[in-house]
Amino acid sequence: MVEIGKIHTLEVARIGMYGTYLDGGELGEVLLLRAGSPRDNKAGDQLTVFVYIDSDDTLVASSIHPPIEAGKCAALKVVALTDHGAFLDWGLSADLFVPRSEQMGDMAIGSTCVVMAMLDETSHRMIASARLYQYLSDESSGEYKAGQSVQLLICQRTDLGFKAVVDGRHLGMIYHNEVFADIHIGDKRDGFIKAVREDGKIDLALQQTGAAARDDLESQILEYLKANGGESAITDKSPPQEIYKTFGVSKKAYKKALGGLYRNRVVVVSKDKVELVTPGS
Repeated sequence: MVEIGKIHTLEVARIGMYGTYLDGGELGEVLLLRAGSPRDNKAGDQLTVFVYIDSDDTLVASSIHPPIEAGKCAALKVVALTDHGAFLDWGLSADLFVPRSEQMGDMAIGSTCVVMAMLDETSHRMIASARLYQYLSDESSGEYKAGQSVQLLICQRTDLGFKAVVDGRHLGMIYHNEVFADIHIGDKRDGFIKAVREDGKIDLALQQTGAAARDDLESQILEYLKANGGESAITDKSPPQEIYKTFGVSKKAYKKALGGLYRNRVVVVSKDKVELVTPGS
C-alpha cells in the first residue's frame, strides 16, 4: 500500500506533458515532475521516490529522498521562523513546517533540532513536531534488557544529561556520568541499554559494560601495542579525550582494562608509557 510521506518503489504508468505519472495504487496516479524524472524512463519502469502532498495540494513524487519520513525522527536544521512556526531544511524545494504548537522551547535559525515527521490531519501535508514525548514512549514494555545494543539519536540536553531517541521508537536518558566525550544534538550513536528501571524508564550508556566489554577492550589494547612496536604513550594518566579518540571508551574503563593486563603480567605500566611484557622477562 502506498502511503503519503514515505519512500516507495512505484511503476511508471505513463509519460505526460508535465512529467512522469506513477501508479500509486489506491491513491491513483502520482506525478513525478519532468525536472525530477529520469530522461529515458518509460511505462513499466520502477522508480524509487518520495510521495507527498505539495503546497498546491497535489499528490506528487520526488526523486530526492529526504532524511525523514512520516512516523520517523531525524535531526534537521532550522532555516526560517515566522509567527506561525519554523521551517526546516529537508532537501526538498519547500521546507518542512513545524507549527508553533509543536515546538519545544525557542528555535533559532541555524540550530539543529530533532523532530518527528507526520501528516497534518486536515491537509495531509507533511509537518514535523519537536514534542517527541507526545509520540514516543519513555518506558520499555519488556523489549529491552541490560547490555542490549541500540541505535541512538541525541535529541535534548537536560540538567541530568542527554535524552536520546532509542531505535526510533522510545526515549531514554544518558546521564552526565556516562558522557565521556563531546556529544551534540542530532548526533547518531551506537549505544547500550544500561538498565530498565522498575517504572520502565530506560537508562542508556555509550559503551558496553561488564566483563565481556573489559575483555574486548583488553584485546584492543594488546592489538594497539603490537601495532606500535610493543609500546604506547597512552597510560592511565592520559587525558580522557586522548583515550576516547584512540579506543572509544572512558578513562575509567581504560584504567580497569589496563589494570587487568598489568595484574596478569601482560604489560608493564610506567609514568609515561605502557609496554608489552616480553616472554621470559
